[in-house]
Amino acid sequence: MTDAQDRSRIQLNPGQQVILQWIVDGCPPGVYPDDEFSHRVSARALKNRGLVEISGHGKSWRAVPTERGRVWPEATDEDRRERERLARPTQQVLVEQGSANVEAGALGRALKRMPRPKPTPKKFPVRQVNKQETHMRYKVVVTRVQVAEKWVRATDEEDAARKVQEEFAKPYSYFGNWETKASEVEIIEAEQTTVIHPSKLSESGPMLLSLKDAAAALGIPYSALYELTNRGDIEYTKMGSRKYIQRESLMSFIATNTHRGYSPS
Repeated sequence: MTDAQDRSRIQLNPGQQVILQWIVDGCPPGVYPDDEFSHRVSARALKNRGLVEISGHGKSWRAVPTERGRVWPEATDEDRRERERLARPTQQVLVEQGSANVEAGALGRALKRMPRPKPTPKKFPVRQVNKQETHMRYKVVVTRVQVAEKWVRATDEEDAARKVQEEFAKPYSYFGNWETKASEVEIIEAEQTTVIHPSKLSESGPMLLSLKDAAAALGIPYSALYELTNRGDIEYTKMGSRKYIQRESLMSFIATNTHRGYSPS
């Protein structure tokens, strides 16, 4: 039996060796201060290596050596059995690797003679989008070159130019007199948004609706309806700290804010 087989496989640094010898000696008092815990940390590392056993906390903390810790650095029967166990799989792996290399060589030559199958096209996941729930918004920039001719009564050229500038400030100025010479349409931005579908109000439903249900019925966000109630644009009934809206108030709000055609406001 060689010297390597007579020694333990566990390696300790000098500080751990001192702590282990202190535990083997029975943890004599006065070696380490009561308010210092660095030696207990090292003892925990010795426990993880199977050299000591630790119990208790604080003043009841105790550490005792195991059989392996008492004879360290000499090897125990457990060290020898572990060394033999680790040595056997190594030889077996080498044998298995040798036979595997032979089989792999034969298999590789056989695979070279076989026709290679055509690669299967890679399939990418396709995300299905419900068109009823989303729609696209496009930001469009329109550039137009227009020319208009009009007779203006004025005292001089500056007076004529001033009167034309005043006409531009009026809505529909020069309406029907403009002639488009060139135009360009450019899409500069696009975004996909979610459509909030209004929920139908049943005739047999409650007379008062919460802000959440009322917003769903109008098809607008809750925050938008909350802002309308704060501005006084829509009537509401308050019960405690919560706001409710009458069904009639919803219909009246829709009728009041429904417009057709051009609206200067």
